[in-house]
Amino acid sequence: MKCVFIIVGVGGTGSLLARDIPKLIIKQPHKMVLIDGDTVEEKNMVRQSYQSHDIGENKALALSTKINTFYGNICEAVDKYVTNKEIVELVKSYDGYIPVLIGCVDNDKTRMLLEQTYHDLNDCIYLDSANSEYDGNVYVKAKIQGNETGVLRSEKYNLSQDIHPADKSCEAQVAEGNIQYLVTNLKMATTLLEHISAIVHGSAKEGVTIVKRFETVHY
Repeated sequence: MKCVFIIVGVGGTGSLLARDIPKLIIKQPHKMVLIDGDTVEEKNMVRQSYQSHDIGENKALALSTKINTFYGNICEAVDKYVTNKEIVELVKSYDGYIPVLIGCVDNDKTRMLLEQTYHDLNDCIYLDSANSEYDGNVYVKAKIQGNETGVLRSEKYNLSQDIHPADKSCEAQVAEGNIQYLVTNLKMATTLLEHISAIVHGSAKEGVTIVKRFETVHY
């Protein structure tokens, strides 16, 4: 099974994940795509996979350039915020690949868009990551040849349409000296990487993975 791993959001969790996926897919037929319309800022140096020379560059472009420099031409970038229709069209351009949609975003509005994308695709594996300061979770649902397993986040609770559901963004709290988000983002990226490793080896683990401080559980 050939997969195209599409990471939507390459900030705190997504950039750390994107940094390590190539180690799982090098010399294999898989591809990866990074999607983000955000620009690298100085404050991103604390907990994201960017360096000072990336400041002012688009995040997806900056990170994909690094990946391709080290691992060959395995990563594409979309340097804007995309619609559901645009992601579906992107997937269609990868004929013969199973899309693995990976949401690493911090708002429910985009999660709703990604869930709609999942519904609009014939085949798809969708991993949705979310975290607070200490805790996080990953929802995994797969639809392959008409068979569906796993769960979407909206099947457990109602998603809001708030652009920023938290009172303060992760970046704002990091700027105030709260570095716990760095630890939690690393744990979330590692959890996603474990799921991706399972997919690469043909055994996707649908369901929910709960990540707590000093604890990780999948059910």
